[in-house]
Amino acid sequence: MSRRYAYFPGCSAKNSCQELDTSTHAVARVFGIELVELENPGCTGAREFRSISERVHLAANGRILALAEQLGLDLVVVCDTCLLNLREVNQRLRDDAVAAGEVNELLAQDGLSYSGKVEVKHFLWVLTEDIGLEPLRARVATPLNGLRVAPFYGCHIQRPESIFGAGGGEAPALDRLIEALGGEVVAYEGASKCCGFHVVTFAEKVSIRMAGQHLSAAKSAGAQCIATPCPLCHTVMDMFQPQMEKEFRRHLGLPVLHVSQLVGLALGLRPADMNLSRHWVHAREVLAHLGRAAPARA
Repeated sequence: MSRRYAYFPGCSAKNSCQELDTSTHAVARVFGIELVELENPGCTGAREFRSISERVHLAANGRILALAEQLGLDLVVVCDTCLLNLREVNQRLRDDAVAAGEVNELLAQDGLSYSGKVEVKHFLWVLTEDIGLEPLRARVATPLNGLRVAPFYGCHIQRPESIFGAGGGEAPALDRLIEALGGEVVAYEGASKCCGFHVVTFAEKVSIRMAGQHLSAAKSAGAQCIATPCPLCHTVMDMFQPQMEKEFRRHLGLPVLHVSQLVGLALGLRPADMNLSRHWVHAREVLAHLGRAAPARA
């Protein structure tokens, strides 16, 4: 059955993490998912808009939601921070008629309106909930073969409870996904903590220590790679990993994979089709474990 969603890739997936956009589309095609990319959607503002101006925060995210409403489709994102911003604003505007009215006055200038009709979900949830783990498992062509994967959720896909609800007894979505693909979930301290991305521009050493602690814990627990649903977490853990090795005086060598790349490998997609060569920390050992050839470096 074909599924259609409005698609908001966000800034990172179109720039520093282009491999995320590429691999998301590649996995979507396997399942007959049509991702209708929003035209000129702007930015959710990371968490900076919110800290500077609530009005700008509500208007920028309200506009993205209105564009999805215009298509009549639920909205899918691939970034934890975009997810939090959009779900936060969607909830606020649904509950606050005054705020919604003010936003709609601004949106009217662009021929748009917001009415709260769309849901916002992460591509991870599309895979685990809309597609479902059993159909996903049935499409696995190259099982992860016990690959020891350390999930790193980060902050903005789980917190705050007012947006995402209280955690239940069921294992988190990424853990269940890894197991469905034939991998082994590595438990370690820090899987749901902050990567430090939002302080990296003004306190780089603090960010390096924060993320380095998590990677070091994952390495000590036997992880062969990290999988994350967030390109911001990916950027810190991949790009700054050499500095983390110097800070902690140990070799880490942990490839950091986007969720869609991990799924793509299990589906049998070519590493080159998911731009695995773009990573700072090469995934050659992961590919060797799966019996796959490594692509040339970009």
